[in-house]
Amino acid sequence: MYNFFTWLAAILAVFIAGALQGITGFGFALIAVPLLLLVFDARMAIALNLLISFSTQVALSFRVRQGIIKPLLINLFQGSLLGLPLGLYIFLHFDVKELKIVISILTIGFALLLLQKNIKIPCPGGHWVQRLVGSLSGFLTTSIGVPGPPVILFLNTQGLSKDKFRATSSAYFTLLYPVSLVLLASCGGLNLNIALTAFILLPFAFLGSHLGIFLFPRIPQKYFRQGVPLLVIATGIYSLFSTLF
Repeated sequence: MYNFFTWLAAILAVFIAGALQGITGFGFALIAVPLLLLVFDARMAIALNLLISFSTQVALSFRVRQGIIKPLLINLFQGSLLGLPLGLYIFLHFDVKELKIVISILTIGFALLLLQKNIKIPCPGGHWVQRLVGSLSGFLTTSIGVPGPPVILFLNTQGLSKDKFRATSSAYFTLLYPVSLVLLASCGGLNLNIALTAFILLPFAFLGSHLGIFLFPRIPQKYFRQGVPLLVIATGIYSLFSTLF
């Protein structure tokens, strides 16, 4: 089905992404999608990301469920239901090359924001703001397979502890992905080849997730925030240049 180097690159992508997700509760798509774009087309990469990330998120969310902030989680999820259908339309009708460019640029931009140590984003309180953030995330989920940026930036403004941050973000994505997958499947965005590929890659994603969970209490947050964005930026730049040139 694929050659050795394709499988090797895909395995490394989901392993590293799973480890990041295990540490933070988010970020699988930030690593997996740009890396998978190097060996698969955009729609394949996005579908694989949704399938694999959902499976690992379920396990992580159950493990860290005590730290979930339920009212915040509910508002984010309710908002996402508004953005998912519009994002799906973009996914089904957008040019593949342009889609890859958008993914790469968003990945680089979000990583650059994460590098800013003292970033301050005005964010008034209120349930409507949480639902708006969820709507943006839902749109990005079904359009380019990267739901994290609006939610993670929003959570960063809330002064949450590392445990609550990881638990709430992980639970949100656990709720978000099944709806996205149902919408994607209903429009022909999933097939047997994608499902089989995801099934083969899933054990490596779980291995990475378990490594991330093991490392979580051992890695100072400041070092993590410096290292991961640099890796994301390098991956995004490579994917962008490979698409343009």
